[in-house]
Amino acid sequence: CAASRQAACAAGCIPVPWLCDGEQQCPDGTDEQCGQGGECCTVSSVCGAKKVQCPGTHHCIPHWELCDRHEDCEDGWDEEGCPQQPCLPGQWQCRNRVCIMAEWKCNGIDDCGDSSDEDVCAPCPPGMVRCDEGKCILESLMCNDEDDCLDGTDEPSTCGELGQPHNCFPACSCQVCSARVDIRSGDLYWLAFLRLSCPRTHVSCRDGTECVAQEYMCDGEKDCADGSDEDGCAQLCNTPGQPAPCQSHEYPCGLGACLNASLVCDGRQDCMDGSDEGGNCSVPCQRSCTHLCYPSPQGPRCWCGPGYQLAKDGLSCVDIDECTEWGEGACSQTCLNAAGSYSCGCLPGYLLEPDGHLCKLTGPEPMLLVAVQSEVLSYGLRSGREEVLLATDKDRVIFSLDYDLVERKVFWMDLATESIRWQDLNSGKKGTLVKGVRSDCIAVDWLGRNLYWTDGAAGQVLATRLGAAWQGIPEYTVVMDGDLDQPHSLVLQPLAGLLYWSEVGSHPRLMESSMDGSRQHVLLDQGLGWPTALALDLPTQRIFWLDEKLGGVGSAHLDGTSVKILKLGWVQSPFAAAVCEGQLYWSERKTWSVQQVDKASGKNRTVLFKRHGQPHGLQVPAWGAPNPAVPALLGTNSCAKSNGGCAQLCLPNP
Repeated sequence: CAASRQAACAAGCIPVPWLCDGEQQCPDGTDEQCGQGGECCTVSSVCGAKKVQCPGTHHCIPHWELCDRHEDCEDGWDEEGCPQQPCLPGQWQCRNRVCIMAEWKCNGIDDCGDSSDEDVCAPCPPGMVRCDEGKCILESLMCNDEDDCLDGTDEPSTCGELGQPHNCFPACSCQVCSARVDIRSGDLYWLAFLRLSCPRTHVSCRDGTECVAQEYMCDGEKDCADGSDEDGCAQLCNTPGQPAPCQSHEYPCGLGACLNASLVCDGRQDCMDGSDEGGNCSVPCQRSCTHLCYPSPQGPRCWCGPGYQLAKDGLSCVDIDECTEWGEGACSQTCLNAAGSYSCGCLPGYLLEPDGHLCKLTGPEPMLLVAVQSEVLSYGLRSGREEVLLATDKDRVIFSLDYDLVERKVFWMDLATESIRWQDLNSGKKGTLVKGVRSDCIAVDWLGRNLYWTDGAAGQVLATRLGAAWQGIPEYTVVMDGDLDQPHSLVLQPLAGLLYWSEVGSHPRLMESSMDGSRQHVLLDQGLGWPTALALDLPTQRIFWLDEKLGGVGSAHLDGTSVKILKLGWVQSPFAAAVCEGQLYWSERKTWSVQQVDKASGKNRTVLFKRHGQPHGLQVPAWGAPNPAVPALLGTNSCAKSNGGCAQLCLPNP
């Protein structure tokens, strides 16, 4: 029996969790009477990371058996406190009890969030096998002493290792090969698996079973199952796919891995190639090191404590400026370097999380506003609570939208009537701001009290007063005209009086100007396809965009420097985007969904919700109502006070 996972029984081997679980699996009952006096022995918990233990017992169940309407724990603990609301007709219930439309099952998209709507689909791709709970895994993960299936069916009792093979069987022309023996039949068989062929933007893990994006190499998180994407990485890499050199308190092994200096010359081979032992290990440390000295096969070496690096003289230590070298990886907002360390801080209105790195908004729960067909929904970014804020006629599609912080009004583009409309969320009153316009994007200047929009066909950016009322005569002005090549997405920075927009014509680019259209300049005109969705992240002073043509997420400082591009396969047809705290949100028209990813790494993609009908406009407003009369809020927006002295429309020029 596999000593770490199985126990001997008269009839063979049983999993260790079956010992003393109140159920007799061995014919002679020895699994329930394993003590010398006949009492049941005490077995330590062996539930892995993918399983949970029934309270008061030694019985382990996989996470997916929680709330599955079947009592898997003897006392029914796994079904206690579960939501009882069934799915509606035409819906399908996921393992996590989320209800999705029945036709979304097996559509190639994880609509449930736990992948159960795709796990049940058959057949598995070539080279993969299906777990009992439905998920497909690589054949190479069978019998590898790890539960890759949530239910453990990839590690049956018939698995048995035949040593640790290093070479392939002569008749096996493969790159990964291992030998197995079937315990019941005694038959010996060989498993051969070809390494995956990774796309150009990805690299293969060492075991050949996975491909990960180059951006995920040396990012401080193990994305390969074998952790090979982080081997040899001492800190965050500046060049994707190129491991960073070892730090001053680490010793470089011959195969590229880094070893803590305290393990060098300790009489044990910790490097795989044994390069940390032998040589001049016996030579005593007599160098004048500023911090510490350690022996090595190459002779004594100086090393520095965490937060420092060895100077060029090889003796002294200098401070590492983590804020500069790590960039966004150090802190989510502000960073203060100190000798040997650093500390993170948050802007007003944010609170530093216990991890000392992330900042979260204080006050009410941040809400996501999303336009889906003829409705505007609000979605709680912490609670997941959904609410319909407003609804129009079903034949009218709500396109782009924005929110006025001061008067709590939602403004949107109505394509059917070619008008920009609004609704007061306090009173429910509705109105029309302007008619005879077609726009891909609108944006509210809540401080200067104007609304801007783009007209891609005409190549213009236009504006009107928020307090305007439609009286049969258009009351708006052309802010920019002439040199714009299909302006599309538009975002504002009211406190600074600045305007940013994307152009998706023959020469895609990101642009910046004052809100009156003056001082136009190119922010970025390289590496762009169709930047169809823009979002500002003011705490970090970065602008984000989603590229429909190139399929990815990009960001840059507001001065156009520090450009970062992430290739993400699930970015297909983005319409609008928003940033809140550490997350990037966007609406996907092709998959009828709203999704989120980590804004810095592009990881942890989640489908927030999916509806019948395409989502379009999307915003994360700050629900507090700032007072424009407070001088601290005026910034450089010259129209914020008394409408800039203008009788009608005032356009800020900082």
